Amino acid sequence: MSLEAAAPPKAIMANAQLEEFKHFGMDLEFLLRRKQQWRAELKRILFTEGDIVEAGEEAEHEVDLQ
Repeated sequence: MSLEAAAPPKAIMANAQLEEFKHFGMDLEFLLRRKQQWRAELKRILFTEGDIVEAGEEAEHEVDLQ
């Protein structure tokens, strides 16, 4: 997309990319509704403030303590 100079094809590609993000979110939500452990793990990481790697490591540490 970044290499395309013309506005119309660039807009088409941007729209398609947005649609793929939406589909990814729908697929992920479907899986998380079926896999409660996955949902619990991701709740400790997604939509949190701070360093992403640290959040992941803290989530791993919490699992080790259980």
